[in-house]
Amino acid sequence: MEGQLYKYTNVVKGFQYRWFMLDPQRGTLDYYMTEDNRKQQQKPRGSVHLTGAVVSPSDEDSQTFTVNAANGEVYRLRAQDARERQHWVSRLRAVVQRQGEVLSQGIPEPAKSSCTETRGSAITGHT
Repeated sequence: MEGQLYKYTNVVKGFQYRWFMLDPQRGTLDYYMTEDNRKQQQKPRGSVHLTGAVVSPSDEDSQTFTVNAANGEVYRLRAQDARERQHWVSRLRAVVQRQGEVLSQGIPEPAKSSCTETRGSAITGHT
């Protein structure tokens, strides 16, 4: 799954557009400055492993949510609308759960997949 989200940054003190890619096989959430950066296979601007992470919708509005990683990193993110927020939160939580099961059962993680999923206009930016 991949798509546009806004990430809170302390540098600019606000939300900035970023392109996010959720890799369920690796159990990571990567982000790039732009979709083109990802398409050009540039190195992600940031990445967080989701094992042990907590994904929580925010009470401040219907678009914002946080990813609190086990290593202490916190991503404060905003989707375009409540529906997209719910989709991201659900998918992220599913990956967190899967990573926990893999870890607890000692099952080796599958090789990295090059497959990605996109859905609807709110994620891909197309109508």
